[in-house]
Amino acid sequence: MIIGTGLIANGFKSAYTHREDVCIYAAGVSNSSCTDVREFDRERKRLNVALHNSMHTDCFVYFSTCSVVDPEIQHTPYVLHKLAMEQLVTAHPRHLIFRLPQVAGKTPNPHTLLNFLYAHIARSESFNLWSKARRNIIDVDDMAAIAGQLIQDTTVRNLTMNIANPVSYSMIDVVESMAVAVGKPAIYNLIERGSEYTIDTSTIRPLLDKAHVIFGDNYLATVLGKYYDKAV
Repeated sequence: MIIGTGLIANGFKSAYTHREDVCIYAAGVSNSSCTDVREFDRERKRLNVALHNSMHTDCFVYFSTCSVVDPEIQHTPYVLHKLAMEQLVTAHPRHLIFRLPQVAGKTPNPHTLLNFLYAHIARSESFNLWSKARRNIIDVDDMAAIAGQLIQDTTVRNLTMNIANPVSYSMIDVVESMAVAVGKPAIYNLIERGSEYTIDTSTIRPLLDKAHVIFGDNYLATVLGKYYDKAV
């Protein structure tokens, strides 16, 4: 079963909608800038209900964020909330917690980094760009394929792991690649801010061949082209 209707949920729709042995929990707060306690409480309540109703399942899957190790935002309300939700999920006897980076895919959510960049570039609007920041980007289809390998292996349970690209990109590279996909120049003001952090992807490396996922040199351009190419 799948709980949620957004980008992540849709990535698992074809494979898990009618499965009762696996619960894909892909609902809750999706805006990393959120500070609304009511939104956090709403997810907490919904997650508790889902856990209670899914104790019989072979696997309960929850999606958290790789930002828990980002020194710039690891102490924000959103990240602290995600860590608290991870703790709730550990009550399930057979759970998996997947921490994700920026996930690329078709979504109307204006709060995603990539949709923000696309909207501003498409409208020729100026924005501030943190020159020292790096971001990790993965295609939702690749994320779901890797996660699927882990879910199918019934010996892999009660773990928290990153599903991410082994390479993080400078925000300047991300913006310029988005500009190429959109077909318009990006207008931005460079701000001397930002940081980079390491995301450990060693756990998923052995699964990439089985999942048919290749993180090549052109991965960023290919993924942005897939979802944003001349979509103005």
